[in-house]
Amino acid sequence: MAKLYAFELSGEHPTVPRSEALSLLRIHAASFREVAGTERCLLVDADGLDHRILERRLAMTHRILEVLKVCDASPESIEQALRSLDLPRLSYRVRASRLGEGIKSHDLERMAGRVLYAMGYRADLENPELDIRAIVSRNKVVFGYEVARPDRGGFERRRPHLKPFFYPGVLMPRMARALVNITMVRPGELLLDPFSGTAGILVEACLTGIRGVGVDVQEKLNRGARANLEGMEADLILGDARSLPFKNSSVDAVVTDTPYGRSAVIKARSKDEILSRSVEEMYRVLKAGRRAVIVTDSPAEDLLRSKGFRIAELHSDRVHRSLTRYIHVCEKPADF
Repeated sequence: MAKLYAFELSGEHPTVPRSEALSLLRIHAASFREVAGTERCLLVDADGLDHRILERRLAMTHRILEVLKVCDASPESIEQALRSLDLPRLSYRVRASRLGEGIKSHDLERMAGRVLYAMGYRADLENPELDIRAIVSRNKVVFGYEVARPDRGGFERRRPHLKPFFYPGVLMPRMARALVNITMVRPGELLLDPFSGTAGILVEACLTGIRGVGVDVQEKLNRGARANLEGMEADLILGDARSLPFKNSSVDAVVTDTPYGRSAVIKARSKDEILSRSVEEMYRVLKAGRRAVIVTDSPAEDLLRSKGFRIAELHSDRVHRSLTRYIHVCEKPADF
């Protein structure tokens, strides 16, 4: 039977967290339907959802709630919603997360405590038998039980400068994991990064049970990447992204952060030539009906379409004043 879930999305990026959650729902729920939510709260009716798998994979979601009530953010509607809850007679605690504007978290917690106490429930802020979460936005409040909380601290421990081998200009772990998830690649499948660098993308793939393979033309980066991947199921190849050593339609997903900026080592006539020929190769080796996420420093939709890809999504990520990343979510047509 379908249940209503709320995903409390992080504010690290305006569009990628929602895309990541929806992509994982497509492969880890028997069925789902998106319900009108707010900017940072995704509401879905889902059937057969294994939220523990999502807990292990998600990077840009703070928590998932099994929803009890959704109401307007007015004091009257909040009190009415609380009084309509059919809760077990257990000690409780209410914790609220405020997303942007709206009623303050501690004000809602006090209001909830007052209403529930009047209904005969007993509060226990230290060791409650029942934890009730509330997600507060400007217009809505969602009450529910927390069923999953991704380990966001793990991403902090894997920040690039804390790894055995560091090289500047790489994706942060949360973004790398989110892009892996957006490909809808499943555990046990093969993900390719044809510009693998320090293997940050491959690390995030391998930690979720995905097999990784990386290609990079720089021997120094390959050696460093091996140190970062120690103990993980991944292969590294010293090679050229313009001539990938794989059969046609042999990989399940592609995620790559293409070379850009003055620090990029260009072993070709130009950066444009590298991008054009490598995109051809990505298209060739990707299985039909599957996704590639290709990051560039300028919009590349026309190039990607000219090589056969369909653009499913486009996200932009402003890193600093002189660099904006463009995240192209591409699909190879199923009838290829």
